[in-house]
Amino acid sequence: MVIMLNSKSHFETITTGDKKMSEEIKIGVYICHCGGNISDTVDVEKVKEEVMKLQGVKIAETYEYVCSDPGQEMITHGIKEHGLNRIIVASCSPRMHLDTFRRTVKSAGLNPYFLDMANIREQVSWAHDDVEAATSKATDLIRGMVARAHYLEPLETKSLPVNRDVLVIGGGVSGIMASLELADKGHLVYLVEKGPSIGGHMAQLSKTFPTLDCSQCILTPRMVDAGQHPHIKIISMAEPVAVEGSPGNYRVLVKQHPRFVDASKCISCGECEKVCPAKVPSEFEASLYKRKAIHIPFQQAVPRTYLIDKDNCLFFTKGVCRVCEKFCKGNAIDFDQKEETIELDVGAIVACTGFEQVDPTSFEEYAFGLHPDIVTNLQLERLLGREMRKPSNEKVAKRVAFILCVGSRMMNKEPGVKHCCKIGCMAAIKQAMLLQKIVPDAEPWIFYTDIRADGKGYEEFYLTAQDHNVRFVRGRVAEVVPLKNDEILVKAEDTLLGTKVEGKFDLVVLTTGIISKPDTPELAKKLGIQTGSDGFLLERHYKLKPVDSQREGVFVAGCALSPKDVRETTLEAMSTASRVATFLGKGEISVSPEVAYIDPDRCDKSRVCVEVCPVAAVEESPTGMTINPMVCIGCGICVPRCPREAIDLRNSTEAQLMAQIEAVSQGGKSPKIIAFLEKEIAYGAADLAGQSRVSYSPNVEIVSVPTTGRIGLKHVLHAFASGADGVVLLEAHGGVFTEEALREHVIQMKKELGAYGVKPLRLMSFSTTLPEYGKVTNTFEMFNERISRMGAISRDIRESIKEKLQQKAEVED
Repeated sequence: MVIMLNSKSHFETITTGDKKMSEEIKIGVYICHCGGNISDTVDVEKVKEEVMKLQGVKIAETYEYVCSDPGQEMITHGIKEHGLNRIIVASCSPRMHLDTFRRTVKSAGLNPYFLDMANIREQVSWAHDDVEAATSKATDLIRGMVARAHYLEPLETKSLPVNRDVLVIGGGVSGIMASLELADKGHLVYLVEKGPSIGGHMAQLSKTFPTLDCSQCILTPRMVDAGQHPHIKIISMAEPVAVEGSPGNYRVLVKQHPRFVDASKCISCGECEKVCPAKVPSEFEASLYKRKAIHIPFQQAVPRTYLIDKDNCLFFTKGVCRVCEKFCKGNAIDFDQKEETIELDVGAIVACTGFEQVDPTSFEEYAFGLHPDIVTNLQLERLLGREMRKPSNEKVAKRVAFILCVGSRMMNKEPGVKHCCKIGCMAAIKQAMLLQKIVPDAEPWIFYTDIRADGKGYEEFYLTAQDHNVRFVRGRVAEVVPLKNDEILVKAEDTLLGTKVEGKFDLVVLTTGIISKPDTPELAKKLGIQTGSDGFLLERHYKLKPVDSQREGVFVAGCALSPKDVRETTLEAMSTASRVATFLGKGEISVSPEVAYIDPDRCDKSRVCVEVCPVAAVEESPTGMTINPMVCIGCGICVPRCPREAIDLRNSTEAQLMAQIEAVSQGGKSPKIIAFLEKEIAYGAADLAGQSRVSYSPNVEIVSVPTTGRIGLKHVLHAFASGADGVVLLEAHGGVFTEEALREHVIQMKKELGAYGVKPLRLMSFSTTLPEYGKVTNTFEMFNERISRMGAISRDIRESIKEKLQQKAEVED
């Protein structure tokens, strides 16, 4: 229950979790000059005068630098000597000094969550030149924080013990390197690999660019190290099927498929493989060559244990054979092996699930599958180890065409992808130069869109290829035509010369796009993390937390995140290992109190919260719905969607948010626009605009929210009823509240605005990245012009909205 403050009393009854408290609210407001950065544009003395009129404010002071030691001592003095129990600092962005001032009030004996900050530098004085308008806006923002302060709650950060063991999913180069780094730091690592051996795609490569080092020479020793490390347990032919628990204490169920060969008995003699009659295309050889139904993936495989391919074994498919069993020297064949479920308790999870290539059969112009000498670049890696002999007739290929961007950088063509494969240019150059070493009189042609050589040593590598007479043709290939004489015709256009190009080749190599694994969305759902618009797993912050996921304790690395080369993959894997070690290193983790919670008396188990939670923090039990505070990230998406209003979010409660919206909306000049900004990226972009002195209309006043998913129709209507004429929702691009979810959310709210007499054009939304502050300010200006043309909302409509909201609240209660 929340009893709103009235004009006659400074006492409130506030619900804080499970207990209520009554106290006299004594607010201290400290306004910073910031050495003229604020006071040159904002009349801080006038602001102080207005703030002293606000209910509950006992002290309002201005000071040159509130963040300085004397400034902080002023706050401490106010708490101790005047009994202040709420503090508002009006200064720079809370992104700068929120932790500083929280430590200050805590040292004075006040709960740190009884402090709030009003951003009157980046989003007022640095964004506006008009002193009167800036002063009015600063007053509005402080008024909003003072109103919110009446409903602040004491919150405490908790510390919980963690399990130091780690699960690494995926045994490619990123999984191997992350596992070795973590194991060397003393963590027990479970390395779960879906295939029969670790090594990933790198094990299939001949050499690596730009140094032309032998890929196996780099990778194999690391594979052996992982297989022999006392702190690494490799679980091959396995995959996670369920993830439970919370950060620092996850329980993962892993399904391990049978090999039908006892690893403890197999001596890898190969006798079984020699006598096996069944032959099928080899996955390791990219389907160019055959393997047996019982096989080892490749000679350097780890673990080096044979396995039986159940789908192609004659015993499993026809009930005959079992000849391998007769010739096995170690009696290791076990046709009765069953699938097993392994339960792992770990503190952190690292997803290193790698990549797949775009299927070139989807693009008819390249004729892949119509001629054996039209191959992918991964298939060429296997041919390079066999003297470049053509699949069709074993003759040596001399004229070779490399076609880049097959299925990538395609803006409007399905099933191609928009993103660059990142490694294609260098891979083609590497293969062309290796071709010349194997076949001295070879003629490699590279058909490219743009040569992208942005890595260390890449530009030099590109220049070396040009010096070695590798021919480069800029332009997409229009058609690949197999001819009857074992030659292949390639038709293209040289866009630099403006001429058509046709040539006959012995071999055509398709450098295909890189995409995420097909089961990536399913894995993301199990882990409680998200995928981006490109289908890859999504990091929490592209620049600041590039290997953290949205869920605490779950990390990502390598090509599971995006296409990248071996060097960048290794760097990312080592970075991830460092982040995991930091996360688990203290033996305990701090849990933020800013999480959602459910009122069991109001909850009707609609499960809407379960469906919308991006990190699977909502759990259903026999007694009702609960939110795991260790898993909840405090996004607030569930709060406005609960049909019974049974959910609230600590430090962004309904009472706090509604009070702030009302207070901010009341002041200033018409038209008034309230902009709800996601607190990290979107809010940071607005800060960057101020730091860059990019101006926008002072009519736009910003309210920070965990995500814009925290804002529902009720909040938008409350803003309109209180004085706003337009509302903007600005979300982080790629955040937990996705662009699609934001769009659907706003479309639904627009549909309902008409019932309250408000035109849908008064509400808009968009998303941004941190550097796109120009986009933010331009959109603010555009929206301000729209609202100015539409004019202010009439008083009658505002009163009608208030009345309808009140009636709805009474019915729901």
